[in-house]
Amino acid sequence: MTFHSTPLFERRGLMLDISRNRVPTMSTLYHLVDALATLQYNELQLYTEHTFAYTEHETVWRNASPMTGAEIRALDIYCSERGIELVPNQNSFGHMERWLRHEAYKPLAECPDGFEHPWSGWREFGSTLYPDSNSAKFMDTLYQELLPHFTSQQLHIGGDEPWELGKGRSAPRVQSEGKHRVYLEFMNQLFALTNKHGKTPQFWADIIMERPDLVPELPKNVIPVIWGYEADSPFEKQCQTVLEAGFRDQFYVAPGAGNWNSFSGRLDVAEANIQLAAEQGRAHGARGLLLTAWGDNGHHQPWVTLYPSLVVAAAACHGQALSEAELAATIDRVFFAKQTSGNGAALCALGRIDGMLPQPAPPNSMLHSAFFASHNELANAILPLTNEEELQICSHAMNAISSNGLAPEIELALRLNRTSLERCLRSALSEDQATLMEDFASEWRRHSREGGLAESLAQMKHALAGH
Repeated sequence: MTFHSTPLFERRGLMLDISRNRVPTMSTLYHLVDALATLQYNELQLYTEHTFAYTEHETVWRNASPMTGAEIRALDIYCSERGIELVPNQNSFGHMERWLRHEAYKPLAECPDGFEHPWSGWREFGSTLYPDSNSAKFMDTLYQELLPHFTSQQLHIGGDEPWELGKGRSAPRVQSEGKHRVYLEFMNQLFALTNKHGKTPQFWADIIMERPDLVPELPKNVIPVIWGYEADSPFEKQCQTVLEAGFRDQFYVAPGAGNWNSFSGRLDVAEANIQLAAEQGRAHGARGLLLTAWGDNGHHQPWVTLYPSLVVAAAACHGQALSEAELAATIDRVFFAKQTSGNGAALCALGRIDGMLPQPAPPNSMLHSAFFASHNELANAILPLTNEEELQICSHAMNAISSNGLAPEIELALRLNRTSLERCLRSALSEDQATLMEDFASEWRRHSREGGLAESLAQMKHALAGH
């Protein structure tokens, strides 16, 4: 696809979550890179918590079908040949639960015996590293093994959502110094390690944005990545904060693809969010826009739900907003070139379904939430937000999309949504549960590795059993 304008951003990237059960096959990654090149992206990151095959840490990745060093090197070459920088991404502070659940790594945890998550209640395992030199040295050993497989001169070290910081072993320090001082001190250790390996650090800016007065204390060679995934995310305020702190032409804005915690892709929200990020990023001198595609809670969204937002973000990076017809036609050309047209229009219509119903809590769609909700959650938290008329409108919209010749994953997305809708309407399920799960597994295997599938299927099986 050719955009008839100069890009608004020097860096135009995609960050793909490969740590919430779904690790793409190499074939899928190559096809994705081809699409990114066509859409004039020039950066790709694979968000990693435990899904790189570190030599000394097989306990952590054994069942995850991780990326190997040889695969990273091959992908790095493939990206480079197409003008795309493959940037290493290894979360290094929070979101370390896949490590800290194992006995060998619990000494590194802020809360080795679990903690109370602010949204989801008690977690049996810690998720945040205890911010001391031992944790920094541990991350350094991972960097030392990971980074030689990449030619990129950058490293995204994460640092977002250290939920239990100050609630465990660091409580005395946080009490005396404040959470954000303790956070920044440990991040500075990670920044220094990244520099030691000859890389420029990127990091998620959510925690430092809670204390705008501390942003000027960041080292000036780091790249803050400002993320926000809703139509009203505070990009303007946060971009102004980093601009005033001296990071013009250096920071990134990171909107969301909107397709996680959804079977359809929250396209209305994604479009508004991406346009907002692009407008404010451009106005405040951001160097890059990094579209983020997460897989929270088992990565149950069909792979194809990513496609509309990929095109929307590519256009936004060139100052363009596509009409529905233009978006659908572009999806067909880029992703379904060997098939008859219609998948693009179906994906766009599918992406509108979530917008027909209220969100229980961002970034969750109602139908996805209904699928996995307990009977009490459904009755008390989800169904009071809507009514039968809205649900019937949603049903008619789904019926209008379904037709012969669509990609199997679009049909699967409709079937998953329909199962959720029937639960909301207290109807008998029209899908045979075993068949639905078999087809989900089959479509998963078309794009993704076996590791993580059993866990995602177990979540579905538990949910369907409750219906």
